[in-house]
Amino acid sequence: MASSNERERSLARKKHERQMSRREEEERRAKRQKIIASVLIVGMVLLTTGGFLIGQVLS
Repeated sequence: MASSNERERSLARKKHERQMSRREEEERRAKRQKIIASVLIVGMVLLTTGGFLIGQVLS
């Protein structure tokens, strides 16, 4: 039978593992959002620049 101390340590270890897993998932999500935001900004800049250049050529 496991002692109270061993049980507490086991519970603390599992809690720590859950916290680390949650933090890693949050970091992955934040990184993904930064990449998506960067791609969208670059796309908007390219579209705006392309529209401006087409407008200059056609006028």
